[in-house]
Amino acid sequence: MKRLVLLCLAIILLAPAPSFAATLTIATFNCEFLTRPKVHMKFGLPFRMTDASPEQQREWEDMAFRDQKFQEAAQAVAQVIHSINADVITLTEVGNTTDVQALRAEVAALGGDYPHVAIGDSSDTTTRQNVAVFSKFPLSELLRRIPGREHYLEELDDPDSEDDTGVSKGLRATVTAYGQEFLIYTVHLASEAGGHEKDAQRIAQASIIRRHYLPEVKQGRLVIVTGDLNDRRGEPAIHRIRGLDDIHEDLIQTGQVNYFDDDKLGTRWTYEYRGERNQIDHILLSPAVKHATLRSGIHARTVDHGNALASDHRPFVLTLKLRD
Repeated sequence: MKRLVLLCLAIILLAPAPSFAATLTIATFNCEFLTRPKVHMKFGLPFRMTDASPEQQREWEDMAFRDQKFQEAAQAVAQVIHSINADVITLTEVGNTTDVQALRAEVAALGGDYPHVAIGDSSDTTTRQNVAVFSKFPLSELLRRIPGREHYLEELDDPDSEDDTGVSKGLRATVTAYGQEFLIYTVHLASEAGGHEKDAQRIAQASIIRRHYLPEVKQGRLVIVTGDLNDRRGEPAIHRIRGLDDIHEDLIQTGQVNYFDDDKLGTRWTYEYRGERNQIDHILLSPAVKHATLRSGIHARTVDHGNALASDHRPFVLTLKLRD
């Protein structure tokens, strides 16, 4: 009996220790005009305050009142961010550094710890929107604006209507987690409002992003493109930013059914407009990221936060189970 016990003990001691896959959770969330100059839109007012009533204009011209309403909205957004508890969350439709740091403070007040923050250098003077990243892991290689210009036709049947565009709301940062570097792009492409001109501009902006990250993909780096891309799965801007219309490696669309639980396939949307639900907030992965995960190690979900003041978008969340 003693010999049997010793044998069993030896087997236990010599057996390889079980390995546990590191898990990295990445989310993207459109915070819907969480910017002080336009936060009134969260409270049902028009984009231009000149279109509001004289009484409303007087009320919102009081900066103390506007600051108070911004704080209320920031608290609502912070509750959603804290409930997701992602390791990295990329944010669109946020404001300047002051606004983003105020949001971060609200998340911290709820117990959420995001010591690393990256804030874009937005050139959008119309909406005053920006992009940002909150991360529990260190950030490096920060690029606060994605460089480049691309031409497009404002009118499809008029070659003289050519214009050009840049990416007004976008940043790139490297997240170092579990000994690996993830090169994350956070972008907000042109709105769908505006017909063909905006559609063409959005595709042009997608071209700029594609052109910028492609050398990194060719080097085998772990590239992730996130944000409000303002287009649905299978639409031209998504095709372009993924690379489906060129000969180089494509980004992986994590909004596909195989990355969702079977009983959650009806939840694959992030925005509802006039009763139509679509996914316009995306997280796209380079092939190297998929190769860095276990088999069936990519899981996607959306979050039905039910908080109208926080946003009219639903966050898109991706969990990656990484190989050792």
